Order: sequence, then structure tokens, then C-alpha cells
Amino acid sequence: MQLGVEIGGTFTDLVWLDRDGMVRTGKVPSTPSQIEKAVLDAIESAEVPLAEITHFSHGSTVATNALLTRRGATTGLLTTQGFRDIIEIGTHDKVGNIYTAFYEKPRAPIARRLVREVVERIDAAGNVLVPLDKEQAWREVEALLAAGVQSLAVCLLHGYRSPVHERAVRDLIAERAPQVGVFLSHEVSPEFREYERTVTTVVNAFVGPVVKGYVDRLKGKLEAAGYAGAVRLMQSNGGIMPSVAAGANAVKMLLSGPAAGVRAAIWFAKRNDIADILTIDMGGTSTDVAIAPGLNARIVPELIVDGLPIRTTTMDMATVGAGGGSIASIDAGGFLNVGPASAGAQPGPACYGRGGELPTVTDAQVIAGLLRPARFFGGRMELRTDLAEKAIAGLGLPGSLQDAADAILRMVNSNMAAAVRLVSTARGVDPRDYTLIAYGGGGPVHGAMVADEVGMRRVLVPWAPGITSAFGLLVADLIVDLVVARIELLSDTTLDAVAVVMLKAACDEEAKRLDLEPGSYEVQAGVDLRYAGQGFELTLWRDLAAATARELDEQFQKEHLARYGYARPNLKTQAVNLRARIVQRNQAKLSTPIPAGDAARELKTIIMDGREQTATFMARAALKRGEAIAGPAILEEMTSTSFVPAGWTATCLPSGDLLLEKTAG
Repeated sequence: MQLGVEIGGTFTDLVWLDRDGMVRTGKVPSTPSQIEKAVLDAIESAEVPLAEITHFSHGSTVATNALLTRRGATTGLLTTQGFRDIIEIGTHDKVGNIYTAFYEKPRAPIARRLVREVVERIDAAGNVLVPLDKEQAWREVEALLAAGVQSLAVCLLHGYRSPVHERAVRDLIAERAPQVGVFLSHEVSPEFREYERTVTTVVNAFVGPVVKGYVDRLKGKLEAAGYAGAVRLMQSNGGIMPSVAAGANAVKMLLSGPAAGVRAAIWFAKRNDIADILTIDMGGTSTDVAIAPGLNARIVPELIVDGLPIRTTTMDMATVGAGGGSIASIDAGGFLNVGPASAGAQPGPACYGRGGELPTVTDAQVIAGLLRPARFFGGRMELRTDLAEKAIAGLGLPGSLQDAADAILRMVNSNMAAAVRLVSTARGVDPRDYTLIAYGGGGPVHGAMVADEVGMRRVLVPWAPGITSAFGLLVADLIVDLVVARIELLSDTTLDAVAVVMLKAACDEEAKRLDLEPGSYEVQAGVDLRYAGQGFELTLWRDLAAATARELDEQFQKEHLARYGYARPNLKTQAVNLRARIVQRNQAKLSTPIPAGDAARELKTIIMDGREQTATFMARAALKRGEAIAGPAILEEMTSTSFVPAGWTATCLPSGDLLLEKTAG
């Protein structure tokens, strides 16, 4: 029996696989002040026999929240003499709108007074130019400890090429101050680019102790409640990792929740014989959009969090501040804005009745008639229409409350459609050839409307869409990524038999450290390639086998053309990194229940597209396999609500998933 729990900004979702292979669910409000409490609340609410669970997988926003709120461990940085201001200087890139006149650089996660230099120098080839002065280094460490530092990042120049000095500093600190956590750049991010490597190492040192403390507390409470197995954590690359690696790899968890959702979306698409998908995950705070041609989610080597470049493999996603809790406001020019500010879980939308007074997307859904207050959250949480009306009225928009609500919904649909275009048309992909997978609490409400805006005609709504990200924890493979810097012109030796043996040995060593059984995993190889002089690179994933320069270059040219719309085969191709991936396949056999619910149907007036429409309301579970219903219709269930607009039809597939198809226009 397996258990997965994913913590979101508003709700904490639970799925568990019982001994019969059937998936069960649970959902409770998140508890931001005591994050792990919601996990135990969800387990208790779902009556999970914790002592019988063999695997527990977890997705959490702990790392992301610690970074965004700057509430991590007090962190110090040791760097090579002369490089103290590397984080302050950065790259001078303008993240976001390059035309912003009053642009402010991303706020560094570490104060400059906590950055110290050590005397040492290694060149780009890994040769020692200036030996490490250990006593001088220790004096700098002492100064940082006196300043209250709890965690230390060590990022020395060209440490990715030769880690000898970084290891010497760690050994020195371990001998004289063993209570301090030490994070080395060649272990966290063994890649070139000093600024990005330094930022990644510092962020890992900043959030690592927070993540480790949280995981330790959670494991303690789980054990006290009867759980005796291991805890596994979701990563940004869509795979899970053992919790023993959590603190040292905290940056790999920054997009754990959204990545789990994409992994589940791929599973649902596969069981319905759908090949090319776009995913839209609308939660309480934001909406995450990803693309998976051929059901292969794109993996990139870097993500941006709060303007900071984090070098860790992650699913390629676009995120917009468009969630159920996104706040509607009027800007200085008199225009309506929706998001990115959110009411979150506390106090939440005004209609929750928890003290929130600002108008949100959920309040607009209530006013428009898409949500029936008495049926929200399966009837376990009744919404307050009067408070929603008061909040929307506070905007002061012209026209009726229904007009204001309709304007808010149009705006949030437009924001999500822009994110869909960002991962599709902006990259040379026609979204009309894809199926949109809509999940999260709000995804099925807006999925068809967003699809309409970008010209898509098919939307799949998975079983229990509100807990899709948690479901991804049950079906995800265990994945561990490794990287080795290798900056050279592409040649037949780049990924030859020697390189393959080296990568396999590194993976076997890491697997042994993580207690993975020999033969229980496979190894994949990756190569980061670019045109010589180019400022970015593409990662090509392959089976672990030797490849000639011609084979690699042909794959690179094809991928570059597909991604950016052009190729330059006349230019020299350069290798930047070799990558390896340990993959332990998930062997779980599971199925989802197809309950027969209340078949009663009710006609009710809603306001959409600026006009009144008569919609059919019914329980989603009452739509039998093979049965269809024409829009406008609203299908209700505990974890979400699916909206079928006029001109669309919803069909219950043999799997129990819903397929919404545009039939008019």
C-alpha cells in the first residue's frame, strides 16, 4: 500500500493505494503556520491505515516558501579572494520586461556582510595556482560564526573543475565546527558560470536546513503515528528522491508540486491513448502550464525563482499568478488586474468566510453561478454568497455584480491563455494539435474557456482533478540527476565508451549511497550542447551508450530547429556538460474508482460571456461511461468543478475521465 500527500497553497491533498490496487483520496485545508500538521490531518481525515503503508511520497512548497519569504537559515558564503561581490554584480540581465525603466535586481538571499573571501586559486583546467591558506580560511569561518551563521555555502572559482580546495574547507569546518552545515558548489551545481553556480549553492544552503528540519519533524510524527517505511520526496524534474538526500538537494524540490501534476497528467493521457498534451494546473495561488509532446515533458537545466537562476534540472513550465485566490484590483490607470497577489489559504477568498475581504477569482465564480455554495468541496465547506458580493462590489466596476464577475473571469482566462502560448506557439508548437489536460481545483472550471482562446478543441479532465498533483506522487519514478562539466568542441570522445563507463560508475556510486538495489534501476545519458559562443545550451537525452560526434550533432541540429526555429549546421558545436540520470521505474498497478452518484439534474442560470445562460448542473459521478452531455453544463465533485461551455460536449470515457470537445464554431 502506497501513500502520497501534496501540500498546496490552499489545500493539502492525499491519495493512497489500498491493498486491492484502488486509489482513495483525501483533502483538507493547508496549515501554513504548521505545515506538517496538514499532512497528519489529511491522513486522519482519510482514515489511512498508516501502519500498513509501505511507501510514503511527499510534495511540498517548503523550499519555495522559505526562499520567497527569505525565511531560511542564516547563511554565509566562502568564495575565492576577489569574488566577494559575484552575487551583487550578477549578470545585469533584466528578468521579465527588459524595457522596465525602474528595474530592481532580484534580492540576494544572503547579506554582503556574510560573504567572505579565502586565499586560494584554481584555473579553468583544474590546476592549483594559489594553494589554500587553511588558517586564513578558518579565520573567515570564525568571523561568520560570530555573526550568527548557521549554514555555510562554499563556492570557489572553478570548483566544478577541481573540488580539492572546497573539500579541504569542508574538512576544516567539520573538524573545528561540526555543528555547521556545509554545502559545496561542486556537489550542488558542478557546472561552469560562476554567478549561477554561486546562487544555486547559496540558495541550497539557505533552504536546506529548513527542508531537512521539516522532513525530520514530519518523519518523527509519521513514525509516532505508526508509519515504519521510508519517506520519498518529489523533485522539480518529475521524479522522486529518498528523503535522506533532502537537505543536500533542497533546490531540487522548488517545483515539486507542479512537477508531480505533470507526471500525473502524462499517466492519465497515456491511459486514454492521447499522445501530445499541454497541461494547465490551476490551484489557489497560481496556474502552472507545461507541454509534453509524445508524453515526454521537456526538461531544462535551470529555473528562475524570484528572479534568481537556480541550476537544477526541472520540468519546463510557465507560471502565472492566476489561481482561485488571485485578487482582483483596479490599477492606477483605472484598469482591472487579476493577480499575482493571492488571498492564499488564510484568510482565503471572501466567500470562504475566514476574514478575507478582497475580491478573488473564486468570489467571481460564485457570483457568475459556476460554483453552488452548498455543493463546494463536496458540501463540506459552504461558501458565503453575500461576502462574495460585498467584495466584488468593492471594486467599483461599472455595471452589475455579474458583469464585474464576468470581467474577472475573462481576465484570468486571458492570463492563463498567455501562459499556454508561452510554452507552445512561442516555441514553434501549434497548440491546436494538442489536448489540454486541465486539473487542480480550478483547472476544470476554466480549461475549456482557455482552450477556446488558443484554438484548442479537446480538454481532458482526469479523475479527481483537484488532487492530480498528489496522484502524481503515486505514479512517479525515482529519478536522480548527476552532471559532469565538460567544456570542449564536440568530438567522437565527448560521449565515447570511456565517458559512458565514467557516467555509469558515478551513477552506481550514487545509487549505493541512496541504498538502491543493484539492477533495480536504469541509467540514461545526457549531453548539453550549444553553438560555440552561444549563451545557452540544449540538453539531449539518450540511452547510456557511446555516440559519435555526427550522431550527437544531428540530434542537436534537429532539436535546435524545433525549439528555436532555426539551425546553423555550418557553425561549430560545443559540448558543455555530460549528464546522467538514475531511473527506478514505478511498478505500481493501480486503478481509479468509477462511482455511481446522484443522477439528479438541475437547471440554473449562470452569467458567462456577458449574457445569461441556462446550464445543467449534475454530479460528475452520475455521468456514466460512454454518456455525453452538451454545454452549458456544470459537473460537480468534491475536489473540483468542471465547466462545459455552450458549443462544447463532455463525454465520460471508458476510463472514467472526462473528454470535453468543441462541437460548434
